[in-house]
This record gives sequence, C-alpha cells and structure tokens, in this order.
Amino acid sequence: MLITLLLLTLAFAFCFQFLLIILYVSNKSDNYFKSLLGTFIINTTLMILISIVAIGNPEDVYSINIKFVSWVVSGIICFFVLILKISITIRIVKRTKDPQYYDINFFGKKVYKPGLVRPKEFLALIASVPIFLLIGAYFVARLINLILYGHI
Repeated sequence: MLITLLLLTLAFAFCFQFLLIILYVSNKSDNYFKSLLGTFIINTTLMILISIVAIGNPEDVYSINIKFVSWVVSGIICFFVLILKISITIRIVKRTKDPQYYDINFFGKKVYKPGLVRPKEFLALIASVPIFLLIGAYFVARLINLILYGHI
C-alpha cells in the first residue's frame, strides 16, 4: 500500500512538473524556475524512497494494483489538461473584451484583430485534444465501471 501511495504521489508530482515546464517556457519567470527545481528535488526524493521500499519489501511490488494506479494517473493527467484548456480559453475570452484586440466595423459589429489568439495557445488547444479525449475516455470508462460494478 505504501508503494502505491508513493507511486501516485510521484505521478502527481510529474504532472505538476510538466505543467511548471510549460509555464516556465511560456513566461520565463524565476518563480516558475525555482518551483521547477523544487519539484525536481521532490521527484528525485520520491524515486529514491520507492526504490528503497521496493528493495526492502519486494512483495509490495507484486501487490500494486496497476489498474487503480493507471486510473488515478489518467485522472490526474486529464485534470491538468482540462485546467490548461480552461486557462487558455479564459485568457482568450478576456482578450475579446479588450478594445485593443477588436475594431468596430461599419455595421457596428466587432471585428477581431489577428493577435487575439496567439499561435502557442492555438497549438496547445489543438494538440491537447487527442490527449484529453484518450486519457479522459479511459478515466471516465473506469469511473463508470467503478460506479456500476463496484470495482475498477
């Protein structure tokens, strides 16, 4: 049970580190870099702890419920991708309200300028669709199986 908990914590930390990498590359902020180094240290510590527990109690490795771990990991990844999609959409919607990103045409309608959606945001939204659909479908299918039949 301890090794399963450590694996789930490591999966969450990896997803959080991946999110920090994306934020650091897009913003180049020192705070994101320091957080990235912190998650690197946490991930390394967790991997060492998992190795020590696995070497000390090899029977714990056999008792890992892979279906449960993969279900939780898929839920974590699905949640992070969903947060990424929502944050990008919120930024785009906020820009639609900013007058520097639109003009009013002759008929009184808004005409948006080309800089409203940035290429990185567009690429992130489009590239995350297959990941979100595949991993989200696995997570939801296992969740429905848990609800209907009581096991994963």
